[in-house]
Amino acid sequence: MELGRMQIVRTVKRLSAAIGYLELGMTRQALAALEGVDEPGPFAALVEMLRGEAARREDRLDDATRSFEAAARMLPEPGSRAIWLALSSFHQQAGNTGLAIESLARARGAGPPQAKPKAN
Repeated sequence: MELGRMQIVRTVKRLSAAIGYLELGMTRQALAALEGVDEPGPFAALVEMLRGEAARREDRLDDATRSFEAAARMLPEPGSRAIWLALSSFHQQAGNTGLAIESLARARGAGPPQAKPKAN
């Protein structure tokens, strides 16, 4: 769905407000600003990244991980690499070594693991 000019302006204002709140350490207000984004359109990855950052600052690692993973999947390479690197750290902190390694591999440019073909 294509966003109209006014919708884009409202979305950018909400994103700017959320970034400002995060800079001030006001995570609840940042999340409230993001809740007002109805149709993020091309800004969807940024919305998820900001949600993830707010959750990370509130020590809600599971929520942060979900948001950052969603953002990383929306962004093309190499834009998503920094997010995958952060996710590797989150998984390591949570004790999920396999996911930490997988995220680190994606941060370094490797694609997601592929299913091995079955032998005939």
